[in-house]
Amino acid sequence: MLQHFLDFSGKLSVFIFLAGLMVILRFRNKSFISIVPPITLVALLIWLSTIQASNDRDWRSEVNNLPRIEINNDDVTIHNLRNATWHEGRVTANWESRNYDLNKLSSLDLIVEPFNDSKLMAHTMLDFGFEDQGHVIVSIEARKEIYEEYSLVAGALRQFELIYIFGEEKDLLTIRALVRGSVLHLFPIRAEPEFIAALFKDLAMSANALHVEPKFYRTLRDNCTTTLVKHIDRLYQDKIGIRMETIFPAKAGELLHELGRMDTNLSYQQAYEASRIDHLIVKYRDEGKNFSSLIHADSELAYGKQ
Repeated sequence: MLQHFLDFSGKLSVFIFLAGLMVILRFRNKSFISIVPPITLVALLIWLSTIQASNDRDWRSEVNNLPRIEINNDDVTIHNLRNATWHEGRVTANWESRNYDLNKLSSLDLIVEPFNDSKLMAHTMLDFGFEDQGHVIVSIEARKEIYEEYSLVAGALRQFELIYIFGEEKDLLTIRALVRGSVLHLFPIRAEPEFIAALFKDLAMSANALHVEPKFYRTLRDNCTTTLVKHIDRLYQDKIGIRMETIFPAKAGELLHELGRMDTNLSYQQAYEASRIDHLIVKYRDEGKNFSSLIHADSELAYGKQ
């Protein structure tokens, strides 16, 4: 996990190193050096307050377009739905417009991608099932520029904007399981169709708002999990709030089970073992239109639903 905290962006790390070196070489008096950290912190906070979020940057192709969602009664049109294809780390970004019927929203799953070297940090996504119309994953992410790499420190220092990606299931699962070699867990959520539809609308509203008012991704306050929790808490009577499992989202499945919101009768340990889907993504990678249905059928079988 340490590498994710120390992986500064290039410009930021060089700036901090040179600034620190100049201070040490110029002032060797220990009493002066003792006040350098608080002064540096104040200067850093002032500098951060001057940075403004923007939609006008040289974005990576996979986050180049913000989604726009039109909802007219129960009819949904998603513009800039991402349906990218990935080849050995290279991406061909495809952006589509698709129509969905909110009356067909029948399932909701939590996808958890633990960081490879951490039992605490993870990326989380929500997977909405529209029956015969397929699945849409909503992934709240750091919107990276062409030469940027993700890091927790850079995310805390306003180096990334926020983006809501509405994407094809195969796209957002393939990049993680096949290209990155990540472990993926799928946890079914027990929720009424009305709640699922309201949550989808709320996410769509916030995604649309970013066109007018871009926001920063923030490592703790506005990351993938804490932002999803804010949406859920606006609709859910028993608030989740900020707790250990939202700060360390690799434990999000455990929280879901603890709250009685995981759609299973299995114990958490049994559910955790049943939740793995990365091997299914590898297995069904070439199945085309049947990709999603096969993965969800096998997942339900693992949970004992069939």
